[in-house]
Amino acid sequence: MPEAEQMREVVGRYIAANTAGDVDAIVALYAPDATVEDPIGSEPHQGHDAIRSFYESTQALADEVELVSTGPVRVAANEVAFPFQVISRLGETKVVLDVVDTMKFDETGKVTEMRAYWSMNDIRPFEG
Repeated sequence: MPEAEQMREVVGRYIAANTAGDVDAIVALYAPDATVEDPIGSEPHQGHDAIRSFYESTQALADEVELVSTGPVRVAANEVAFPFQVISRLGETKVVLDVVDTMKFDETGKVTEMRAYWSMNDIRPFEG
């Protein structure tokens, strides 16, 4: 099982890669047969090809995306939970989405499952 600090570091790389729009770096965090369910209740994306396609499509939705950590990464066993905000610019409009993600890790430190807790009701105008 990976150490807590290793899992926290993966979360940091995940947030940085999303903000940079680096889909290759995001996909590299996942095990080959990993799943991404974003948001909870949607059809999971499984495997590197499906995960790559998902992140490419989410990056294409906005003119600018920034992920901002809003709290500590919580670690228990081989899983983490972490809150953050997605700040997106869609043309002239900036919006904020509050999200909590969970990730499970395999023994090599790769993410095997990511689940995102959010809904359309969590999107609001950016004030800042």
